[in-house]
Amino acid sequence: MGLTDPDPPSGSEHVSGRTTGGDVGRVRWGTASLAVAVIAITILPAFMTGALAIRIGGDVGIDLAGIGGLYGVLFGTAALASAPTGRLVQRFGWESGIRAATAGTGIALVSMATFSDDWWAAWWPIAALFVLAGVAAAASQAASNLALVQSVPSDRYGLLFGLKHSAVPIAAMLGGLAVPTIALTIGWRPAFAIAAVLAFGTMLAVPLRRDLTDVAVGSRTPTHRPTTPISTLIALAMAAALGHAGIDALGAFVVPYAASVGVAEGLAGILLTAGSLAGLTTRLAAGWLVDSRQHAGLPWIAALLFIGSLGFLVLSVGGRPLLVAGTLLAFAGGWGWAGLLTFVVVRANPETAAVATGIANTGKYIGAALGPVIFGTLAEQVSFAAAWGVACAVLLAGGVLMMAIRLTPAGREMAASPTEQTP
Repeated sequence: MGLTDPDPPSGSEHVSGRTTGGDVGRVRWGTASLAVAVIAITILPAFMTGALAIRIGGDVGIDLAGIGGLYGVLFGTAALASAPTGRLVQRFGWESGIRAATAGTGIALVSMATFSDDWWAAWWPIAALFVLAGVAAAASQAASNLALVQSVPSDRYGLLFGLKHSAVPIAAMLGGLAVPTIALTIGWRPAFAIAAVLAFGTMLAVPLRRDLTDVAVGSRTPTHRPTTPISTLIALAMAAALGHAGIDALGAFVVPYAASVGVAEGLAGILLTAGSLAGLTTRLAAGWLVDSRQHAGLPWIAALLFIGSLGFLVLSVGGRPLLVAGTLLAFAGGWGWAGLLTFVVVRANPETAAVATGIANTGKYIGAALGPVIFGTLAEQVSFAAAWGVACAVLLAGGVLMMAIRLTPAGREMAASPTEQTP
C-alpha cells in the first residue's frame, strides 16, 4: 500500500504550488520523503559502479576510462531527457514520474546484478542499461521538484530542497558503504541486487491517489513558458555543468584514487562515505540558512563552488597526506550548492517548476556526463593529480559564471528576497 499524507492544513491557501501567508502550511512528510528517496535511488547505478569499480574491473576487465564512459552514457542521456521529461511530469504529475523513474532504475540495477561477465566485458549491454538509468534519473529530478512544490510551504523551500539534494550524497554514501559491507564479503553483484530491491520498494510506496485539495493550481494544466527568461536558465545550466563536471568525477574516482596512493580498499570506501556526509551536511546547513533569511543570492552558490575548487587543488598537490582534507573540502563545497540553485529556480517559477528545473538540470547532467569521461581518461593516461587540477579550474570557472549571471537583471530578480521581487 502506498504512502498517504494527512489532509491539508485548514486555513492554508495553495497558489501556484506554494502555501501562501507565511509559515501557515505544514510539510507533507510522506510526499517529501518520496521526493528525497527517488533521487537517491535513481543515482545509485552510477555511484555504486564507481565505488565498486575495483571489484567489477577485476572480474570483467573494465578500466577507469570504461567506468567514466558508463557515467558519461548515464548523465549524457539524462541531459537529453531532462527538458522533455520535465514537460511530461508537469503534465501527468509527480506520482507518475516517480513510478516510472524507480521502475526504470530497478530494471537497470537487477540487470546489472544478473548480466554475465561476458556481457559486462562487451560493454554495450551495460551501456544500454545506463541509458535507461539516465532517463530515469532525469524524470526523478522533475518529479521530485514538482512533488516538493506541491507539498511544502514556500518558507520551508530552502531546508526541504536542501534535504532533497542531500539524496545524492546519501547515494554516494551507500555506494561507499557497499564496498566494506557487501562487496568485500559476498560480492559486488549482491550489492546491485539489494539496490534494485530499494528501487522497486520506493515505486510501491507511491500513493495510488490523493486528495485533490493537495493539487496545486495549474499543476495538471498544459505547460507554458517559465517566468525566468530561457537565456538565463541556459546560463545557469552552463554554470551547473561546470560545477557538476568536477564533483561527479570525484564521486566516481575517489575510491580508485585513494587505493592508488596506498589506502586499503575498505577504508577508501569509508572515505567516499565521509566526503558524501560532508556534502550532505553543507546542503542541509545552506537550506536552513535560506529558510531563516528567505534569501539565497547567487554569490552564495559561487562561494561554495570556489570552496570546492580549493578542495580539488589540495587533492592535486597533497597526495596521501592531504587526501582526507582535500576530499572533505571538495565534497562540502562542490556538492553544497545544488539545493540553493534549485531553490532560486523554483521560487522564481512556481507554476512551471518541473519545466524550469528540467532546463536548468540539463547543464547538471551535461557536466556529470563529460566530467567522469574527461577526468577518468586524464587519470588513466596522465595522472590523478592532473585530473584534480583540471577539476579545480572547472569549478572555479563555474563560480565566475555564476557571479556574472548575478549581474544580469534576471539574475538579480532570482536572487532577491520575496519582499524585493517585482510583483
